[in-house]
Amino acid sequence: MLDFVTALWLGFVGACIGSFLNVVAYRMPRGMSVVWKPSHCPKCGHDIRARDNLPVLGWLLLRGRCRDCGEPIAPRYAIVEGFMGIAFFGLAYIELFSGAANLPDALADPVGALDSVVNPNWELLTLYGFHGLLLSLLMAMGLIDQDGQRIPWSLPLFAGIVVTAGLAYECWYFYPERTRNIHVWEWKAPFDALFGAMWGAVAWSIPQLVLRRRSSPAMKRFLRNAAIASAVTGAFLGLRPVVRIFGLWLGGIIAARGLRNAMNVRFSPLLVLWGVTLLHLSLWGRLSDLFSW
Repeated sequence: MLDFVTALWLGFVGACIGSFLNVVAYRMPRGMSVVWKPSHCPKCGHDIRARDNLPVLGWLLLRGRCRDCGEPIAPRYAIVEGFMGIAFFGLAYIELFSGAANLPDALADPVGALDSVVNPNWELLTLYGFHGLLLSLLMAMGLIDQDGQRIPWSLPLFAGIVVTAGLAYECWYFYPERTRNIHVWEWKAPFDALFGAMWGAVAWSIPQLVLRRRSSPAMKRFLRNAAIASAVTGAFLGLRPVVRIFGLWLGGIIAARGLRNAMNVRFSPLLVLWGVTLLHLSLWGRLSDLFSW
């Protein structure tokens, strides 16, 4: 029971983060502050009341309409909140309560909420937070790309600072598949982050260079955004994971294109990246057994 209640609380935190990401995706490309102005209706400008700003539930109680002007509120806001809540809820069981059994090398025996959150296991908590941060960044980038906007450089720069400011060096367990080409143990994780970021960027930068004269502005924007998001993923997870994610991502893009043709629903490929990254986090150990080198 304690595990479920704790996971539910973490899911609520994830849904609140999803609510904030909706704000980030709308405001950052437009140069607006994401902190100082309260959430407001984009149609009438009225501030959203606290009771109406509850993730998912607020949208449902309002029946998808602004309380003040009655204009529709896009269901995307509740959908993003719901998916982020589900991701944080699921990852709590898959990673936090299991002793990181989802990784190639578990950090601890299965401990549950009591010995991972209530009596903090800081390795598990920081790992969970690290992966939650990655999913949050990828969701923000996916929403920005969904809106046909360019990802602001402040997002990948923030991600780079977080990783390179000591996390990869101090928290080596974030990178269970550390590079084998570096023989100084302390530098294995930082170089794995660096190699992952480089590979992630190059995988999409090469077609960007090849097609620079023949691609449309929309294609150029997508390739740029994909290179940024892929580099961030590689920086957070390392070289081998980002290569596997790239393969899953291509398959997901093909599936999303089929869904678009069948149901006339468009998903940004960066939102597909969010999904396959969550899938990789969930099955990391099994995927490393199947596809590693």
